[in-house]
Amino acid sequence: MALYVWKNYNTQLGLALCLAISGAYAFSVKPANAQITPDTTLPAAERSLFHQSSGQVNGEIVDLIKGGSIRDINLFHSFLEFNVGDGQRVYFANPAGIENILSRVTGANPSNIFGTLGVDGGANLFLINPNGIFFGNNAKLDVSGSFVGTTADGIGFGNQGVFSASNPEPPSPLLTVNPNVFFFNQIPGNITSQAKLEKLAVDNLLLLGGDVEVIEDSKISTNLRATINRYPANAHYGQFFLALTLDMI
Repeated sequence: MALYVWKNYNTQLGLALCLAISGAYAFSVKPANAQITPDTTLPAAERSLFHQSSGQVNGEIVDLIKGGSIRDINLFHSFLEFNVGDGQRVYFANPAGIENILSRVTGANPSNIFGTLGVDGGANLFLINPNGIFFGNNAKLDVSGSFVGTTADGIGFGNQGVFSASNPEPPSPLLTVNPNVFFFNQIPGNITSQAKLEKLAVDNLLLLGGDVEVIEDSKISTNLRATINRYPANAHYGQFFLALTLDMI
């Protein structure tokens, strides 16, 4: 599956792209109260539902996320807040026939992942929060498919439409194909991980944001292949388009 990244904005860029790994932290995130709050942007009968201690995965009691809008192979969720507390185990239900679970955060806060985030099935999981994503020391991903964490404003589906976090609307009935484009319409938020990526690693792991930073001794265990571009901190650009192609095996 090939994914493309498009950026279109006027700005002074720090580390412009998108996939960067370093040992320094650009910002710190204070632990927040664990909170998963569905929003009301999906149709009433298709809204995301969060059920605490309502499921069992691998013999352990977990919090389950159900509901959402189904469009053929895609399941769409939308949240005002999305945080996973330390020791908490949160899993997305994976209905039959669903290959991609796409979750956007439409509120103003970044997502803090301090516990386990997973899928109760084999679908790919996309977490979209333009305000940032932070993985704490004990964060863990339990995803059999691919995991994509991004601070993009939206994800495109060819010429079928966009699932946007910054302009949240119900997903079009046409969003029935695999997602293949990330849209950045402003300065993207950062993604920071204090957890070693060997704990986060799944078959395919993609972290895509303004700055993507992990602890220095992390080891990436993934089949991801990417073309990575970086720009100097003092670079100035006008309006431009920037494309990044990633082949996810």
